[in-house]
Amino acid sequence: MHNLYTSVLVVHILAAVLGLGSITSAGIVATTARRTQQVAMASIWLFPLLRYATFSLVTMLTTGVLLDFVASGAFSAAWWFRGSVLLLLATGILNGVMRRTIGAAPAHGEGEAPVLRRVERLAYGMCALLGAITILMETKPF
Repeated sequence: MHNLYTSVLVVHILAAVLGLGSITSAGIVATTARRTQQVAMASIWLFPLLRYATFSLVTMLTTGVLLDFVASGAFSAAWWFRGSVLLLLATGILNGVMRRTIGAAPAHGEGEAPVLRRVERLAYGMCALLGAITILMETKPF
């Protein structure tokens, strides 16, 4: 059982790191595209990055639940675990909002900069939520 727990934990951590990297990269791409007015470049990169982020978020949720199962439900009663799950769900919602924002963006025109600014803010907000989740999981304050 210990080997299963360790293996699932490694997958969980890898998904978190890769997901955070994808989300951070989406924010950087949006910032760069807005400042250089290269919106075509942003659309090429943002959708794949957010697709990877979605996969990572689903993997984090799945492996987190599996870790709790392997630990015989030791985490599910803790408030830090419940809070982490809620913050992860909020991150997933923001990911969906960001994908819809990008999909509804005008192809070319004056409305591009506000859309990219919104994408930046959503991406950095998602990073902050993942940072809060990390703090909760590491400190286990309650």
